[in-house]
Amino acid sequence: MKKALFAVLCILFAIAGPLSAQQKRRVVVQQFANSKGVSAENARTVTNLIRSRIGASGVVTLVTRDDFDKIAAEHRFQMSDWSNPNKTAELGAAVGADYIMVGEIDEMDGIYFVTARMIDLNTAEQIASSDIEFERLNQARTAMEEFTDRFLQALGYSGGSTSSSRPAVQGARPGTPANTGGSFSLQQTIRAINANMARIPGGTFLMGSPKETGNTNERPQHQVSLGNFSIGKYEVTQDEYEAVMGRNPSTFKASDHPVETVSWLDAVEFCNKLSQAANLTPVYMISGANVTWNANAQVDPRSAGYRLPTEAEWEYACGEWIDGWLGSSSSGMTHPVGQFAPNRYGLYDMIGNVWEWCWDWYGTYGKDEQSNPRGPASGAARVRRGLSWKNNGRLMFVNRDYGLASERNNAIGFRIARSGH
Repeated sequence: MKKALFAVLCILFAIAGPLSAQQKRRVVVQQFANSKGVSAENARTVTNLIRSRIGASGVVTLVTRDDFDKIAAEHRFQMSDWSNPNKTAELGAAVGADYIMVGEIDEMDGIYFVTARMIDLNTAEQIASSDIEFERLNQARTAMEEFTDRFLQALGYSGGSTSSSRPAVQGARPGTPANTGGSFSLQQTIRAINANMARIPGGTFLMGSPKETGNTNERPQHQVSLGNFSIGKYEVTQDEYEAVMGRNPSTFKASDHPVETVSWLDAVEFCNKLSQAANLTPVYMISGANVTWNANAQVDPRSAGYRLPTEAEWEYACGEWIDGWLGSSSSGMTHPVGQFAPNRYGLYDMIGNVWEWCWDWYGTYGKDEQSNPRGPASGAARVRRGLSWKNNGRLMFVNRDYGLASERNNAIGFRIARSGH
């Protein structure tokens, strides 16, 4: 991995007056615009990294983009209105925000350029602006920490820009990993896991890589339709696994790290035991190494138990490249879950940290349209997706890998799903 190039082109901070240490200002981060050559998904990733850093600072309150966009539309606010103090004050009062950050990401010859400015919604004045450049999108996290902290400093933040200043994962509550930082009871674990399931609305997408791109096992690209399902926001942690299974097989022992050194057979056993503990219908019928999908578990989605995502569900839920613990940036080990910005569905670590087991037997793709596929009827190995802390080279969310159902190593873990939620 190339060393990141940080060249600050301009930094302007003009603050009308110091902020009260007791008063939290409200900030909205508008989706950054993407120039030609930069995908909307990558612009969204950069924007989410900035939002995550601002939200974690503790010095301001982050206004959700959905709230802002809705109110801006209701007020028929146009981009040309940014220079109108009356219009910006009206919008700021309506959304309950004091400042807005707007910006753009460009790319030229493999170098990414991010520019942004912060506007006071009460006066329409620009209070801060900054530019930064970096190489490779997998360096975006570090670059955006440094970049965002410049704006936060204009608002009274002094937390520093190094990754070591990132807040630690805490507690088991909605929006944070379940069962971290201590030994939880089984019922506490179940409540926390349920709070951290993200609902994925069904839809139709093109699965795999387009013709003449990607690896051969990612082709042909084909249309897949899926119903509603839910999936864990986080990879199953070591505390969660131990609470259900009574053991922790991981090499890199830490309660909030993903469980690893687990086989596919271990993962489906975990799903069934968790289902039973939660008084849900187990999805799998297990007899030694023979595992089949229990059709009765799908009759009533309200009682359907936990399971592994299918390969199609995993790719649909991932849907884009996001930053993660990979290669040299991982320091040769796993890390606490949920440390990078989430994807559009609020899922963390879909790329990196550990490979994730899926239900499917590994096989070649067909070209025909499919509905809720579960992969081949039989095979020699099971699918895993998402890359791990060991991976370098071509890093794409469509990458596929496989392993024997009994295989265990410290780069493989899993996350759970449920049908119809």
